[in-house]
Amino acid sequence: MSTKKSLMKSYKFYFRLLAFGSMAILAACGDESNATTNSRNPDKDVARLPLFEELDPAQTGLVFTNEVTESREYNHIQQDVIFNGGGVALVDINNDGLLDVYLAGNMVSDKLFLNKGNMKFEDISDKAGITNDTWSYAVATADVNGDGWQDIYVTKYMYDPPSRRKNYLYINNHDLTFTESAEKYGVADMGHGTAANFFDYNNDGWLDLYVGNQPFVEREKKYQTHPEYNKELATDRLFRNNGDGTFTDVTEEAGLKSFHFVLSATASDINNDGYTDLYVTCDYEEPDCLYMNKGDGTFVNTIHSAMRHISNFAMGSDCADFNNDGWIDIYTADMVASDNYRLKANMSGMNPERFWMLANNGYHYQYMFNDLHMNNGNGTFSEIGQLAGVSNTDWSWSTLFADFDQDGYKDLYVTNGLVQDVRNKDYIIKRNAYMDSIAAAAKAEGKRAQIDPLVVAKMAPSVPLQNYMFRNKGDWTFEDVATPWGLTMKGWSYGAAYGDLDNDGDRDLVVNNVNAPALLYENKANELTNNHYIRIALKNKTTGNNWNSVGARAWVFTGDNMQVAEVYGTRGYASASELTLHFGLGAHQKIDRIFVVWPDQKQIELFNVDADQTLTLHYEDAQYLNKTAFKLQPPLFENIAKTSGIKFRHKENEFDDYAREVLLPYQLSRLGPCIAVGDVNGDGLDDFYVGGAANQTGEIYLQRPTGTFASLISTGWAADSIYEDLGATFFDADGDGDLDLYVVSGGNEFPLNSGLYQDRLYINEDGRGRFTRHTDALPQITASGGCVVAEDFDKDGDMDLFVGGRQIPGKYGYPANSYLLQNNGGKFTDITATAAPDFQELGMVTDAKWMDIDADKDADLVIVGEWMPITVFENNKGKFENVTENMGLENTSGWWNRLALTDWDDDGDLDLFAGNLGTNIKYKASEDKPFRLFVKDFDNNGTNDVYLGYYDSDGVCYPVRGRQCSSQQMPFIKKEFKTYNDFAKASIDEVLGERKEGAIIQEAKLFESCWIENKGRGQFAVHKLPIQAQTSTVNGIACTDINGDGMTDVLLVGNLYVREVETIRSDAGVGCVFLGDGKGGFNWVHPAETGMYAIFDTRSLGLLNNPQKTATFILGNNNMGLQVYRAKPSPAYGSVNF
Repeated sequence: MSTKKSLMKSYKFYFRLLAFGSMAILAACGDESNATTNSRNPDKDVARLPLFEELDPAQTGLVFTNEVTESREYNHIQQDVIFNGGGVALVDINNDGLLDVYLAGNMVSDKLFLNKGNMKFEDISDKAGITNDTWSYAVATADVNGDGWQDIYVTKYMYDPPSRRKNYLYINNHDLTFTESAEKYGVADMGHGTAANFFDYNNDGWLDLYVGNQPFVEREKKYQTHPEYNKELATDRLFRNNGDGTFTDVTEEAGLKSFHFVLSATASDINNDGYTDLYVTCDYEEPDCLYMNKGDGTFVNTIHSAMRHISNFAMGSDCADFNNDGWIDIYTADMVASDNYRLKANMSGMNPERFWMLANNGYHYQYMFNDLHMNNGNGTFSEIGQLAGVSNTDWSWSTLFADFDQDGYKDLYVTNGLVQDVRNKDYIIKRNAYMDSIAAAAKAEGKRAQIDPLVVAKMAPSVPLQNYMFRNKGDWTFEDVATPWGLTMKGWSYGAAYGDLDNDGDRDLVVNNVNAPALLYENKANELTNNHYIRIALKNKTTGNNWNSVGARAWVFTGDNMQVAEVYGTRGYASASELTLHFGLGAHQKIDRIFVVWPDQKQIELFNVDADQTLTLHYEDAQYLNKTAFKLQPPLFENIAKTSGIKFRHKENEFDDYAREVLLPYQLSRLGPCIAVGDVNGDGLDDFYVGGAANQTGEIYLQRPTGTFASLISTGWAADSIYEDLGATFFDADGDGDLDLYVVSGGNEFPLNSGLYQDRLYINEDGRGRFTRHTDALPQITASGGCVVAEDFDKDGDMDLFVGGRQIPGKYGYPANSYLLQNNGGKFTDITATAAPDFQELGMVTDAKWMDIDADKDADLVIVGEWMPITVFENNKGKFENVTENMGLENTSGWWNRLALTDWDDDGDLDLFAGNLGTNIKYKASEDKPFRLFVKDFDNNGTNDVYLGYYDSDGVCYPVRGRQCSSQQMPFIKKEFKTYNDFAKASIDEVLGERKEGAIIQEAKLFESCWIENKGRGQFAVHKLPIQAQTSTVNGIACTDINGDGMTDVLLVGNLYVREVETIRSDAGVGCVFLGDGKGGFNWVHPAETGMYAIFDTRSLGLLNNPQKTATFILGNNNMGLQVYRAKPSPAYGSVNF
């Protein structure tokens, strides 16, 4: 094939987004969040096509049922892993170009089916020599001895003695028979094997073997406080291929010795360095492992630094680039249900004490959700499973990324189901009651209790479930299309593998079920869609035994789309898929560029390649081209924290918000620190104040001419350390021309109306930063505040104040008072009652901005808050009127955190950025299905009861929390709903009943962060920010020219780590940068190019000028130090204009 050279566009790490201005609807929320060009063919709605056909085993010959029958010896009471199923492998055993099928059996023998073509299979198990009476689990394939024929490795499980659990290695005899040779090759491990993966960890050309193990399967051992186990059998193992027909156990020297309940081990080059890394999922409390290959024969586990949380009961996993940015992402399966009934009936509440005990002792932050870890390209991941819509798939096992509809984006297949619902709460209660009654009766007779485990086991309910097929929509989100695509079988599915079984160009599926026939789904994408494809087979007959080029990668470029795929067979759960790479191309019939890299960095590059073919490329034709698939742009920011001179570290005081309000969504006592920016000493350089937590002194830092900072020493601050600082602003309070400081006191830990909520005013006495608190300058304000903004609203020549009330301590959800303070010669008077009565009980205010909304040359006020719409007060000659509804903003209620003003579209007026909760959370909100809050002392015990409600897919509003934790706060629930089944069926109206009367009821209808376009004449258009801005809560916004092109850009930061433990903490934020184009458009900058690691619990953001004439950014992180970044000066970019 010709390697015709042509010019290719540079694939950068930011994508041009739609310019919003011309598409906006006045005062309406428009979703304009696509980040990449989508090449879908509009002629057919692929999401509604019956893409797969379930083939009849009687017609195909693929007849296999993995029957698992409980007995008194083997049952889920004694071995709770009995229904963990088995794997499947698609492998061409006779080199005829057709993928054959190997299915692992538990209580039945394995089966091997020869592909005869046209979806016909022959069972050759007996003559192949693979029939056995052991418990098989995982299947992996490789050409182990380098003879050009694929061999099969099968892990063994469950049975004792250990000799009965020796893993099998079937060496291919080239005649449709195999010889079991595990001991001969040195890989007959006996450790309850659950995973196996062949890859070349040291890049010597020989495929090595990783085996994942579990320490034991007996339930009585597993739940002991300090279980005894054989450490030599329990560890995972890495076997190095010696290249002479033997393997050596190098587990310990490679740094991989472990004690985990492993369920999958997936290989991938996570950081694009040419070495194979490994993601290992672990069941129960043991955290997953992200083993990064150091390139020297050893690995380092980076799970704590790379990921901010992980799945709790992680099962299957896959590694693939789902968002086409060139970096490999990771998906793990857990077992949380997707519908309200199963969610409430089958799962107990999380135990906060246990959660924090594990987290604080190195077991990571583990949540019972599927996780989609998006690779940021900088050594960190952002987990976005709930934003993507793939977090809840019930008791799940296999996870497979593949482009099944061939549109250029990898879809996601997830198998699920457990034969017995062993976590059904009513079953557990019934089971325990039965066993207690047997024990009590035996004790009364002076006998030892004899409990028949089979009787108990049969009490458990059994509900077959449908698997999930998520279609990748190309915008970081997925939709479940299992039903329209024809994947409707309900059962208990485990291992699964994909491959082109009929050689028609698309990927088919084989699924290994328990107690039901294995499934064979034929993919009809080539018949039913207009999408194209390319298949790439990479071969290597030169080095070692890696004939199929395991570890090699291929990139495919079509238009604006870049795809990458890796040659690794083991994926998902206990299974091996085909090794031929497959790329969907959508409507593209030509490929602009193909770029292939083998592990030793030899490369092949092709241009202008025809679609709809299988392309075989050989290592022997590759060269050391010294090219890259794509180029990274220089980072926009420089981390200067270590040299900045800033030593401040926020130290949060300990307070348990949940002791008073059990069902709070997060801790309201941990909202700091705040940051205020201003030139306090008149030298032309911005300085800043950072607020302290309760019992911590806030600090002012003066900027030096070098751009470094020095703490301003003041004896006045220490006396006020007892306050919690939650808002601050520099302004000229006394009219002497310098900046004074107002600090808002807040928090949730002090009693209602405590003097510790009194705000403070510090006067700059000498214009150089000598501050003195003036206690007589402010009225008594003992509300827990959250923000303050200054403006001369009455146009009398001095600066007045709006002070936002954040919360009423101990009464979450009740609207707090806000205040309008008029400046009278440096002393402030509360005129709220007369000038702004609607500020009283305004809401849970988080931020506000003064701006002239109606162009009448006075300052109006825009206010946001939790459970509040974007609220506008018009200033009419010093009186403030709520005009939110007049402006069409009444349906924008959300969990807003921050506002920023800028002329984003460069039309001469000020627009707004508004930071919200984001969509990467289990809470969902829309106008027709709002997220709801009910607060009242429902049980009349003197405490505030917080009850959240959400709408499920059936259109009914249900409680967010389950029966167990709901009863902790409101004991009547346990009395009125005797079973978990009853509670699981109850709507929130049925749970609260008549008690709702007199309750505060709030609704949120919009959780996306937005920009609000000023259309003039008091009209606004609300636009949802692109999807990249929705991965976490936005707590800080800075609008300035970051890259020096003369146009305004925006930086968004924020996370919220302190959520209650049944809701994944908001920690996916990494610092989101959009470069503006002056027309309202957005160019997202990939985190790999920003140079910013805003991954912590960021609450605030300060933007400062500096002597280098760039921008300095101060990030205020809760309970840790500040981060300091400077926009990097560049001759190409020029200076930054403030």
